[in-house]
Amino acid sequence: MAPVTILLVDDDPLIRSLGKELLERLGYRVAVAEDGAEALTVWRRLGGVDLVILDYNLSGQDGCQVLGQLRTLDPGVRVLMVSGFFSSQDVARLKEEGARGLIYKPYRVAELQSRIQKVLSGLEGF
Repeated sequence: MAPVTILLVDDDPLIRSLGKELLERLGYRVAVAEDGAEALTVWRRLGGVDLVILDYNLSGQDGCQVLGQLRTLDPGVRVLMVSGFFSSQDVARLKEEGARGLIYKPYRVAELQSRIQKVLSGLEGF
């Protein structure tokens, strides 16, 4: 079975670097992008991924806009949104836009792994 490929999108270089290392230690193949435009480029280059971990508060575009663009490329894309804070309106909007789950920063390894497994198995990770 091929390893699961995750696209990690975050505009903070430290989060990208640490997140990539953490996800690789958990056994995932990891691609990274610093913004929505790069995420779409990487997505196309790879021909899709198994899961996108997407920061909600990106510079330039918010994560919800990037989520919409990814869903245009693949309506079945699995996206786990990440932020330090989600309002109830944010959560409702993300569910409406097709996010499969969310996780709060700073996340713990066990919680991140659990959310990833839920989303990959077709369950919601909210």
